[in-house]
Amino acid sequence: MSTPVPLKSSAARPQSAFQSNARIPLEYCDGPTQRIYAVSAFVFLQAMKLYYWLGIARSDYAAEFFGFILWLALDVAFLMALNYLRIPWLELPVIRMLIALFTLAIINFVLFTASEISPTAIARSSASKVWGYVGLPGWSRGEDLSFRNHDEHLQGRHTVLLKPYSSAILNPDGQCFCVPDVSLPVLDQPEIPIVFNGSEPHYLEYTITSFETGQTTLHKLTGPFKESSTVLHKARANQEGAKTVYNLRANAPGSYKLLKIHDKDRVHIRFNHDKEVFVVNCPEARIENHKDTLDRCSGKGDVDIPIVVRGLPPWTVTYRRRSPKKETQELLIESEPEGYSSPFLKGWAQPESPNYSWAKQHEMNLSVSLGLSNPGDYSFQVTMVKDGCGNVIDLQGLVARNLREPEIQHVHVRERPSVAMLCDPRRPIKIVDMGDSPSVDIGLHIKRGSAPFQIGYVYQKTDLDEPHAMKDIQVSKDNDKPRIVATKPGLYTLSHIKDAYCEGEIELPRDCSVTVATLPTVDIVSHPINDSCVGAIGVTVDATFTGEGPWEVCFEVWRNGQLKKQNVCHSSPKPRLNLELKPDLSGNFKYIFKTVSDKNYPPIKVNLPPILQNIHPQPSAAFVSGQTGLKTCRGSSEKLDVELYGTGPWDIEYRVIRGTASQLYSQRNITEKTTTLVLPPFEREGIYSIDLGRVTDLANGCQKDLKVADVAVEVSNGPPTASFQCDTPKEFAEGDQVDLPIHLTGGSPWFLTYKLEGEESVSAAKSESRNALVTVSKPGIYELKTVSDSFCEGEVVEQAHRCEVVYSKRPTMNLMIDSIRFRGGPRENVPEGEVAPSERISRDGDHFDLPAVCLNADRTLELRLTGKAPFELRYKRIHKSPRKNDEVIELVERSQHSTMRIPIITEKSGTVLYQFVTLSDATYSNVEVRHEKKAVVFKHVVRSPPRATLVNTAKREYCKNEITGEKEKIAIKIEGGSGPYSLAIEIERPDQPVAKIYEHDVYPRNGLYEWILPAIFVDTGMYVVSVVRVADASGCSGGDASSVNFEVLDTPGITPKKHIPDNCVGDKIEYIVHGRDTPIEVSYSLDESKHTKTLQPGQLFSYQAARPGLFKITKVCQTISKKECCTQPKYEMKAQFWAIPTVKVANGDNLITDLREGDRAEVVATFVGEPPFSWRYARMEAVYDEKHQAKHGKRPKILDTHTERNIQGYTDTFTTLTEGTIVPIWIKDKHCQFGKEF
Repeated sequence: MSTPVPLKSSAARPQSAFQSNARIPLEYCDGPTQRIYAVSAFVFLQAMKLYYWLGIARSDYAAEFFGFILWLALDVAFLMALNYLRIPWLELPVIRMLIALFTLAIINFVLFTASEISPTAIARSSASKVWGYVGLPGWSRGEDLSFRNHDEHLQGRHTVLLKPYSSAILNPDGQCFCVPDVSLPVLDQPEIPIVFNGSEPHYLEYTITSFETGQTTLHKLTGPFKESSTVLHKARANQEGAKTVYNLRANAPGSYKLLKIHDKDRVHIRFNHDKEVFVVNCPEARIENHKDTLDRCSGKGDVDIPIVVRGLPPWTVTYRRRSPKKETQELLIESEPEGYSSPFLKGWAQPESPNYSWAKQHEMNLSVSLGLSNPGDYSFQVTMVKDGCGNVIDLQGLVARNLREPEIQHVHVRERPSVAMLCDPRRPIKIVDMGDSPSVDIGLHIKRGSAPFQIGYVYQKTDLDEPHAMKDIQVSKDNDKPRIVATKPGLYTLSHIKDAYCEGEIELPRDCSVTVATLPTVDIVSHPINDSCVGAIGVTVDATFTGEGPWEVCFEVWRNGQLKKQNVCHSSPKPRLNLELKPDLSGNFKYIFKTVSDKNYPPIKVNLPPILQNIHPQPSAAFVSGQTGLKTCRGSSEKLDVELYGTGPWDIEYRVIRGTASQLYSQRNITEKTTTLVLPPFEREGIYSIDLGRVTDLANGCQKDLKVADVAVEVSNGPPTASFQCDTPKEFAEGDQVDLPIHLTGGSPWFLTYKLEGEESVSAAKSESRNALVTVSKPGIYELKTVSDSFCEGEVVEQAHRCEVVYSKRPTMNLMIDSIRFRGGPRENVPEGEVAPSERISRDGDHFDLPAVCLNADRTLELRLTGKAPFELRYKRIHKSPRKNDEVIELVERSQHSTMRIPIITEKSGTVLYQFVTLSDATYSNVEVRHEKKAVVFKHVVRSPPRATLVNTAKREYCKNEITGEKEKIAIKIEGGSGPYSLAIEIERPDQPVAKIYEHDVYPRNGLYEWILPAIFVDTGMYVVSVVRVADASGCSGGDASSVNFEVLDTPGITPKKHIPDNCVGDKIEYIVHGRDTPIEVSYSLDESKHTKTLQPGQLFSYQAARPGLFKITKVCQTISKKECCTQPKYEMKAQFWAIPTVKVANGDNLITDLREGDRAEVVATFVGEPPFSWRYARMEAVYDEKHQAKHGKRPKILDTHTERNIQGYTDTFTTLTEGTIVPIWIKDKHCQFGKEF
């Protein structure tokens, strides 16, 4: 057994957590449910897309582009919503999201591209049987026609549109327009709308009649008119159906009329010749002199704001008024010149001759009166003006766009000042009649206004006298405190106030009375205070005042001819004052009254006779500092200080009371004013009361019973004690602390002192509990020195005054090198119960070697531990690697007992090191494991088992007729381990219940062993050769078997399902292929082009020709892995394919012809194929507007159908005068046909 190893501490590793980030919390809807909802939504979206696509499959004019954009947007929205919800397992990275979006975009493109693009036509052909093909006899209508293009064989369309009569409407909404004045150059020129129905203008004539002169001007315009034309241009918006809107720009006021309009064919366009449009001058409103700020006083009437308006009456002017409270009001003014009349007003009388004087520009001056009652800053601004025919100019909007200077009239309304007196009219202000020029100030309070101020007031001596105007008071600054200096009694009244801008108001109180104050006086009357024993003990003084209260009287105190106190003052709110003067000392006292004062006058000297008194004070006593209680122990004596009053010497009596028992004590002939009472020892515990009973003045022989508060003395049962509760030494870990328990008796709190043996310093502690704890951090013997409580000093119990503290032992690990053994493995003929040398653990330098074992063997290492359970061992498992970095894994093993088993890992071959790092027990954490100051490391070698692999050097698959009957060899590759080796080989067939096993001891050469098969493979079927087991000389064996399959194959064959020698391109021919359940390859040719096709088991071989030619099958092969077995057809298999005919209307283009009534259009159809031809066309509803733009989303209706038969030539021509679209729907030639034959 080795020596215990000391250990060191180390830190632990943190843990990690995982949290889902799904947008919908999983506690409300779990992950699988969310995925079901998402997949259901995607399937529903794609089903709706397919339904929409089938709905437009038969229309050449359907809104394919609209469908492409719509469903691409819905697919993008679905993917974004899926990414936002963060559904578990459906969170797509960015690259996968882009791939999914690109795939859906390709699908939408194939489904919804225009009809001229072949992928859409191919998909439509296979989706709708209505547009399927009709073949010659023997044709199978259930065949796959997906490669045929509907637009390739039925091409072109011819649309005939009938144009109606055209018309024009001038100013359809009956608007009135205005031309901006030079003062508003930023406004655009007005544009008069003209709506054309069924055509567009190419030539236009119109007139302008001036309002000022009455002259008419003719204007002619020639097209074409575009959006960029200067006078008449095409509007960019408001285009609807066959209606087109053009705008005629007006640059001068006047009456506008149309005279003539032609289209590009010089056809007259109808319109109302009498309709005219009025273009007047735009209205304008301005504020005169708006740059000057108006200054006004509040309450001085309204302010008039002048406004000049121009334009067509009547006007409506909107203005904005902003008050000091930031309130904005929108107000309207409506006005017109007197006697004005126009067609826009009621009562208009149409003149006999044209008269446009009412439409001339008028000008008028308006005035807006604003009531400005509240002070502050006001603003006035015209925001909008409207004329008589509805033209509105947003002046505020022009200002906001910096197209016009703002015109704002500012008005500053000032506050009017006010003044009031600071006095109470019910209480006159009094003048103190002292000094050379007595006066009093009457304060003034000014509110509002701006300095300087000018305040006027009048003086009236009595009610019978006339008021006399006084000189105005000037206040130059706002913070000055104005006042009226009153030098005479009378009535002072405010008359007016004025500041720098406005006249002010006089507020209450506006007047104040002034009188002369009366001088205060005092009258003194005294009475002695006598005691029956000592005589005079004091004096009572009654003082009577005159004047205005409150009053204050002051006097001096003399004793035995010496001044004791000076300026002793007493105040009284009432005109009578009663004083009681009782000094504590005896002697001849004299009281001299010096001054008296009242509310108005300062102290005034008085001349009163002094008060004389011979004083003898009464005896008295009290505890010093008002002491009320103390604590002590039983048997102790206490002292109390008592202060005496009166004339000494004194005798004092006091009682010591406990419960109902009382004992009287006394102290005689006390000469000092403060004495100490020595209390007798307290023999019993409990509460005692010390009561002062009586004091005697020996000088006068006077006694007095005392009524003072008792002093309570709490006596405890005995002195406190302290003792350690340490029956055994206290253990603790190095670096930690330990609590020493102490038991206490007595009263709380306790005060302790203790020390460590061998140290001089003494530590102190305080405890509120009887069971105290003292925390220490050093080992040794601790001694209690003293103890005391709140009552007295105590004693330490001698038998328990010491406590020993020691360090706990560190945990150790004992390595049982001679007895630790491995379980399992070869025993090498060692008797049961003994240890084989190969199973012992040996020492090799700085590590221990463990016996080598085979891969996946069962091994453990046993350790014996010392310390306090539970134990925790941290160690590292290091897998050595010669080619790359070592694999290091940190592990933890725990045990509740003194033994621990460490699992030895044998799942991976190679050299493994086990390094013990730290050991922890209940006391110590993470103590380093060391042996002889070195790390404890175990080295362990895990042997890899041998491995045998079959190497097939002969053929693995054979065609039945290729078997030669020669013996075949199987090569076996053996790796790992050490020879010789033992092999177990098994051969089995799936159709036989029992397999045969061959066992051999082999000696491979260069790791390869060749084994001769014991049988010849002559029957068709599967053979399986397997290596069951391989073992080496050390006993390590491989657990995985290696096998190889051999199969003898039969040859394939082919026969036609139905023989049809003549076919059309797109017809399907089928053949039955015979062979095993493996892929079969068919080789065929079309003319000189050769092809192959691979079929799965049970699948028919079918062929559809995409072009005409002679079809032949050359051979059929069956392929398994790399082996191919082929067969030739017993007789020649061939079929002829003919081309599908084609019809082209309008040479395959989309031709649109506009017809006037009575005209005819020629329709030409050309054919491709072999005559004779027959074809059918449909006349469908035209879905084009006047500009030949297709109306997307509208499905055309079939109006009628026609069939032409036995056409020997390659063209067919006819005329029509009916509106519609000619579309080919069926074509037939000598061999084939295409389309739908009704």
